Amino acid sequence: MIKKSYSSIDEINRDLNILRLKRDIHYQKVFRSVDIVKQELTPDVLLRRSVGSMVNYIKSSGSFQAFIITTILKQIFNRRKQK
Repeated sequence: MIKKSYSSIDEINRDLNILRLKRDIHYQKVFRSVDIVKQELTPDVLLRRSVGSMVNYIKSSGSFQAFIITTILKQIFNRRKQK
């Protein structure tokens, strides 16, 4: 780090204010990142992504595989409805 020499208190205060602002910006970035992670880990978002992944897999797989997978999923959901 380069040593800086100051000739007045105003220069010191200016640099301190700049450092305070930089620190506040970094804190806000960290808190915003934490909020984004909290939003991404909610149960509804995780469920939507899981179902979306299954749908994409079924769409990209062959027709026979898609038939088998959808039949199995229907059986699972029908059993849950009956209980």
